[in-house]
Amino acid sequence: MPLTTLTRLTWVLLCAVAVLLLYLPATSGALYYDDYSNLQGLEQISSWSSAWQFVFGGHAGPLGRPLALSTFLPYSSGWPENAQAILIANVLLHCCNFVLLVMLGQLLIERISSVDCHLHFRIALGAAVLWAVIPLLASTSLIAVQRMTGLAAFFGLLGLIGFVRGYSLSEQRPLLGFLAQMAALGTGTLLSIFSKESGAVIPVFALIIDFFVRRNIYHEQAAKTAFLRRILLLLPLAFLIFYISPLHIDWFRFDEYRGFTPFERFMTEQVVLWEYLKSAFFPQSPTAFGPFHDYYAIKPVGLKTVLAALAWFTLLASAIVLRYRYKWFSLAVVWFLAGHLLESSSVLLELYFEHRNYLAVYGICLFFSVLAFTARGRLARVAPYFLAGYILLLSAVLLAMTVRWGQPEEAAESWNARHPGSARAALHAVFVGMNGEFSNGIEPNAVKPVRERQTFALRVLDRTKNACPDCLDVRLQALMYSCSLTPAEDTRARMHESLEVARFGRINVTVVDQLFNLQELLKVNACSPLNYSDLLSLIDRLRDSSKMNVQVYGAKIYFVRAIAAQELGDTEQVWASLDEAERIAPGALPVLQYQVYYALEQGDIYRAQQALARRESQPGVISQLPEQQLTALREAISAAMKENQQ
Repeated sequence: MPLTTLTRLTWVLLCAVAVLLLYLPATSGALYYDDYSNLQGLEQISSWSSAWQFVFGGHAGPLGRPLALSTFLPYSSGWPENAQAILIANVLLHCCNFVLLVMLGQLLIERISSVDCHLHFRIALGAAVLWAVIPLLASTSLIAVQRMTGLAAFFGLLGLIGFVRGYSLSEQRPLLGFLAQMAALGTGTLLSIFSKESGAVIPVFALIIDFFVRRNIYHEQAAKTAFLRRILLLLPLAFLIFYISPLHIDWFRFDEYRGFTPFERFMTEQVVLWEYLKSAFFPQSPTAFGPFHDYYAIKPVGLKTVLAALAWFTLLASAIVLRYRYKWFSLAVVWFLAGHLLESSSVLLELYFEHRNYLAVYGICLFFSVLAFTARGRLARVAPYFLAGYILLLSAVLLAMTVRWGQPEEAAESWNARHPGSARAALHAVFVGMNGEFSNGIEPNAVKPVRERQTFALRVLDRTKNACPDCLDVRLQALMYSCSLTPAEDTRARMHESLEVARFGRINVTVVDQLFNLQELLKVNACSPLNYSDLLSLIDRLRDSSKMNVQVYGAKIYFVRAIAAQELGDTEQVWASLDEAERIAPGALPVLQYQVYYALEQGDIYRAQQALARRESQPGVISQLPEQQLTALREAISAAMKENQQ
């Protein structure tokens, strides 16, 4: 029986509300590592200029993702305490994307399928509901900063809906329809990529649609515009293939920042894609999903990776060969691979993130829904109920998962227990356990709870370091807690262990921050078993690491080394450290300021002048430095010269 428009709207609304209710328990959850780093400065917004700097100063991707960052501006006054409001908005965005997928699915079925008309809406709704409750996608909405992914999908889906709707117009008025399609798709893609760069795959989705909705064209002008549309849609695909290919990227160059080559990543991702499918469509424990996959290691090129790659090649080839006979199967395969074209290929990103599947799995959901509603014979009556039962099963897993996410301490402990090799999981558990320790000061009657939380944190860190032999960040954090919790002998033993691990351990942003923190502890004599010589020795153990040549690591670490050397009164080592920091990051303002003011403190005006002159001789460097700060440095040098002349 055909459904009325009102009935359809009612079903869509009810399903959207159900999805909202499934996600709602998790909105009281915690913030995570990327939230703080990518939204840094949000709480300092107080004017149009600071808002502009926040929106266009993003560093999450090459384009900065200003559109996504702008959506966080309304939360600036309450950040980070208003995390729940941000997560609720993320969930509402997910519900909007569900509605858009219902619309897109129905448009695709109407144009591709010969299925009875009364099944079109049911298939589209079934596919969208299945997509909306997949637990693997939950982190997209439940990690605050991943609004970037949800927003990119939102604009991309709007563009695709406009693109598919334009086919009807192009059949009547080919040129106008073509222009409308390109305008809708182009606008949606631009808005998408300025939310997150992965929006660049939206035209590839449009190309896939164009291949599957192609019909016989008898009108000459329509044939010309169809050919032009196909050529224009092939261009983004050609660009993306070039972008990830050895023609653009040296696939065998070891990357110091990531610690692997593009080829190693590409082969590892062949295995990762199969793991994504398993996690997405085979019911898992609620604790199997989470934000922490930093311990995922490169797979060595061997039998496993080669077989995984061959399996994908075979599947893709089968999809192309069988595209007319099994079009929904073919669509599912190419849609999934297109969704992972950028983030799961040779581009040097982290290896594993659940949110990368956000749009990629939709084609498979559509395939399952078509199978359920077009089954024949004895399966015809029961297949839709099987799909409904499957959706309910995934919904139950999702609900159990969101309830866990909504209890930050329990979630952090379960993730740490399930992922003992994840330094991020351990440090997150510590952060959640210690949350609020310094917010309102420590009253005398609160000393015991704080000490208990620190003791718990130390246990978590010690458990993690046993499963992660190269986690230097975990050991340094434990070392700093030991300063106030354990005997001096234990702290010295932990420093010795950190010195040994520093030879081969992983250097990351957390390690850099911890070196700064350890320096602060030593400055106020809050870790009496240790001194600045220990800090200097620790940093010197890191010097052989390739990551010491990476700006975000090496320059800052040498900056800390200069501080330690200054505290020890070793002027020669101060300058050696600052020279290394300048070599790695000549445009780093703090390094320049340190050089100038330290030189003036030493009475060495010439060295201060030379430090500034070296930057001024490099147009690309001096342009990065704020003029106000440069003026202050020049004035300080001039003042020192006048004082010296007197």
